[in-house]
Amino acid sequence: MTISRSYQSIVLLFVSRLSAAALFTPSLALSTSVTHHCNSIRSSSQLRLFGSSRFRKKDKQLDHQMESAADAATQKMAQLDLSLIKKFAHKNGDALFGYIEECQVDDPNNKGSFGRFLDAGTGSHSLRWMASILHREHLLANTSNGALSSPNISMDSFTAITADENMRRRVFNEAKELGIADKGDVIIGNWNEGVGKDGTVEFGASDTSDGSKLLLEGQQFDTILADYLVGAIDGFSPYFQDLIFNRLVPHLAPGGRLYVIGLQPIPDSVNSPANIMCKIRRVRDACILLANHRCYREYPLDWIERHLQKSGLNVVQSRTYPIRYDHATMVRQINVGRSKLKLFPTKGMAAEMGKVLDDLEKESLEVTRKQADGRITLGYDYVVVAERPVDSD
Repeated sequence: MTISRSYQSIVLLFVSRLSAAALFTPSLALSTSVTHHCNSIRSSSQLRLFGSSRFRKKDKQLDHQMESAADAATQKMAQLDLSLIKKFAHKNGDALFGYIEECQVDDPNNKGSFGRFLDAGTGSHSLRWMASILHREHLLANTSNGALSSPNISMDSFTAITADENMRRRVFNEAKELGIADKGDVIIGNWNEGVGKDGTVEFGASDTSDGSKLLLEGQQFDTILADYLVGAIDGFSPYFQDLIFNRLVPHLAPGGRLYVIGLQPIPDSVNSPANIMCKIRRVRDACILLANHRCYREYPLDWIERHLQKSGLNVVQSRTYPIRYDHATMVRQINVGRSKLKLFPTKGMAAEMGKVLDDLEKESLEVTRKQADGRITLGYDYVVVAERPVDSD
């Protein structure tokens, strides 16, 4: 739009008189800052009215840069294979993580954001779920789940811990493939370092040979996930299970939440067709021990809740999820035992144990074929929601 010189003069005159009136008229004498504000208005009015070509050029450059950045981000997303995390965009995609998302949305302290997130015992499954949070807006925009869509929840950053170097490499590589490597860190470390016999955490007094700080010393997070962590501890830090929550609590910000996922221990036997899974568990663990490896050791829900409370956390709620085993699921556990045979003390022992495992596979097939839906029910997974009091030190 073309603006006449006379109109420009009228505008400037009006602004100037308004500035002067503010100095001498009681009703307008707000402060000398009014004069400054009016002068700013006049300056900005001049820029808008006269349409400085220099500023128009800068605006165009900025717009171009923003468009280029947006295009680059779109191209980067298009190159990612997000097929492994699409299921998390559906409310029924993963029952346990879906429940955690619901709890976080309902939490008045966090209002739908996990904030700074610590995966205290990482693995591929939890990493993929974290990636689905970091890509949640994109996933929701490119899926058509309607009312069954997962909540549009967020995460600022993540730190993932593992005690196994092979797992660290695997998780880090997957983080790169999922386009989230720049959103966090994958670190190798063991939580038992720096914990005294009485359960106190000795920050600032590391007994490491190089004098380095303890794992994550001085860092706090808004949310911590312990995804089957307690059950896995026996394989890396035997007899440390009762102290793990004492070690994690200092890293949880006041008002933050700790989510514990675990498996109710499989009993030695049950008086039902599900007993086949009890037998598989016993033989699998025997194979692990004969290979000179340590078994995972799961802990029951009530044990977890007691130790969370002992560590100073409030147990907010918990939920259980019955486990349904089909033949393929049982065979996977049988194959864990088979993978250990090559490490047995003698070939003869390995051969005999191999026959036992073959018999279990046949028996599991017979049992599941007799079930209406081809599955048996035994035990359950659980999720416990614990919170650090807002007024805690």
